[in-house]
Amino acid sequence: MNDSLQSRLKEIAKESGGNRALCDKSGVSERTFANWLSGASEPKIIGLAAIAETASVTLDWLVRGTKPKEQLGARHHDQIDIVRIPCLSSKLKDHTNGLHRRLSVQTYRPFSTDFLKNRLQQTNFDQLCLLEVMGDCLAPTANHGDFVLIDRAQNQLSDGLCAFVFKGVISIKRIVRTLDGINVISDNQTLYPAHMIPNEELAQLDVIGRAIWISKTVL
Repeated sequence: MNDSLQSRLKEIAKESGGNRALCDKSGVSERTFANWLSGASEPKIIGLAAIAETASVTLDWLVRGTKPKEQLGARHHDQIDIVRIPCLSSKLKDHTNGLHRRLSVQTYRPFSTDFLKNRLQQTNFDQLCLLEVMGDCLAPTANHGDFVLIDRAQNQLSDGLCAFVFKGVISIKRIVRTLDGINVISDNQTLYPAHMIPNEELAQLDVIGRAIWISKTVL
């Protein structure tokens, strides 16, 4: 096994909390993993795939070092002006460490790189993802089934329309900082009154990113 693959295995093991944590979650035995790292044995593709899935990295990156590293990264089309942005599942994976490891990709949707660069001023496509609107809490801004483009690089806890995880649930709503915590506001305030997340519960809140574009159904 080449040194680069060994280095990437060590890298994701460290990010996952150590060899034991990574092996326990992936189903690969610690002995087998240790043999890969020492060069005593060559890893099989099924084992590498399990490790990659557990660590939420792409198999291409793990095996060959090609970008993107994260499964959430954008996929470049054969045509140079098209990029496929990951559309995330509304359900979180059962991981305890790292928000990006709890997010999973359902599919990919094509975007024009010219649109992303010139209209939305985006250059780091690997930080973009899509979330489907569920329900009518964002109406009339967005309806059920519309898609919101999220910039994961803008994941600070600041005012604006954001995608976030709170107590294991993904939401897309407006957040406003206050002295007492975070005020969470739905655009459809008639049916969904604003509510407060107090400061003592903010440790349970993870911001995925800020909304930068919404696909709008007009029917």
